[in-house]
Amino acid sequence: MPPAIFQFVALLIAVLSLATAAFPRQMSRWQMRGPAGTTQIEPGEGRLLVMRLMGVVVAVIALLMAFGGPAMLM
Repeated sequence: MPPAIFQFVALLIAVLSLATAAFPRQMSRWQMRGPAGTTQIEPGEGRLLVMRLMGVVVAVIALLMAFGGPAMLM
């Protein structure tokens, strides 16, 4: 059984990656100020899809690290 701090960190990573997967547009929106005023920069649809997929993959790996046994990870 891994120490509780490692489980907590893995759960935190899982929650943040699921937030990225659920709300990729809000997590990657940029606002820049230029001479012409304020501009919003938003990612394309392909990048949003990849962010969703990677968020789910990272969350699954983090949950396996938090609750899976050592034999499950190898």
